[in-house]
Amino acid sequence: MKKYYIITLIVCIMLILTACGNSNSKVVDEYDTSKLGGDFVKSGNEAYDIGANRNGMPIFKDTDKAFNQALIDYADGFTAIQKEFDLKRISKKNWEVYESYGWQLSADNNEDIRNQGKEITSFFDIYENSFK
Repeated sequence: MKKYYIITLIVCIMLILTACGNSNSKVVDEYDTSKLGGDFVKSGNEAYDIGANRNGMPIFKDTDKAFNQALIDYADGFTAIQKEFDLKRISKKNWEVYESYGWQLSADNNEDIRNQGKEITSFFDIYENSFK
């Protein structure tokens, strides 16, 4: 009898967690990317494919692919942000600070690095829509 209650409780918890899943992370429609900034949007790289969530906000069709590709494409920018602002290495747990600091890279960095910082901020402006 005790096993029955435990199994029922586990099933109920799983159902609640499934029902409370983040529906903003699901692409439900196409999105007109001509409205968006960021070179990654126009790159043609499928990792950066964008759709619209249920609120009409732009989101990456595959957030993991997009995140991993951004780490490759903007590696120097991430390194510069990390060093300049004394941050931990970029991860899926601390990306918000990189979004905040990306466009703030100092003139001590060359123009290419500063542009990467701006791209990083633009990237995370879209990335965050999957989690709101």
